[in-house]
Amino acid sequence: MLPPEEQIAKDKKTKTYLIVIIVILFLINFGLLYNLISKDKILVTTETKLDNTQKEKENLDKMLDETENMLLDYKGKNSQLDSIIDVKNDEIAFKVSQIRKMLSEGNLTKSQLETARQEIAKLKVKIMRDTYVIDSLSRENITLKVENTSLAGENETVKKEVENQKSINTSLTEQNQKLSEKVKIASKLTATNIKVEGIMMKGNREKEKSKLSKIDKIKVVFTISKNEIADAGQKVIYLRLIGPNGSTVANQSAGSGIFEIDGESMQYTSKATVLFNNMIGSPATIYFEKIPGMSSGVYRAILYCDGFVMGEGSLKLK
Repeated sequence: MLPPEEQIAKDKKTKTYLIVIIVILFLINFGLLYNLISKDKILVTTETKLDNTQKEKENLDKMLDETENMLLDYKGKNSQLDSIIDVKNDEIAFKVSQIRKMLSEGNLTKSQLETARQEIAKLKVKIMRDTYVIDSLSRENITLKVENTSLAGENETVKKEVENQKSINTSLTEQNQKLSEKVKIASKLTATNIKVEGIMMKGNREKEKSKLSKIDKIKVVFTISKNEIADAGQKVIYLRLIGPNGSTVANQSAGSGIFEIDGESMQYTSKATVLFNNMIGSPATIYFEKIPGMSSGVYRAILYCDGFVMGEGSLKLK
């Protein structure tokens, strides 16, 4: 057994070791606790960021749905504009698919989310511009549709008024069609001062002849009368030269061909493109080279333009 003094010194030393160990353990525990709290904060921050990113993507997806449906709201309001809307929808569907592909990718950065938001904003501006055009074209039809919808739930008397209104609309459509036909007829071109000549060529000079054996060409000279309703510009004039046997004189190598009139195909002898001035009228000339097999007799020259007969002249060849 140790003396009391040595025992006391040994106990003091043991206490000192224990205190140092306790302090070290405390520091280690404090460090572990601090590290755990820090990681927990980082985890919470990360989860919050991911949660915020997911919510932002969901908000953008919702905005995209609303934007995509903007133009669809106009579908069916005006059957004449549905074809325009279908074309616009194809364009929008392509753009929407691009944005959805962007949003469907994994975790997005703030920059990527902002890019998606800007693309949606651009798409919304485009749709608003398109719908403004459609709205301006269909404003009157929308008003009529609202009135018809309101009338649908009323009594038989009101329903009869709706039917009457439909009849009026049908009548107006028929009147518009008739008016269009009248305008078309009113704008038809007329040929005056028609002169049909047999021409013999001497160099660059022309000499009128009435003997079939002497001529090289048939020349039709005429004037297109002024018509302020018709559009000015280039006009294609067709010539049908009807021979003494009642058949159309034609030769493809000399410029003959087929044209449409009243839904039927018809052969023409020759044609010419003329610059038409609707305010003062325009002179015009059509030539046709003589072809083998032509016989003496009376030839009728009939002129056509825009599906109408312009006028007729004749030539007698001996």
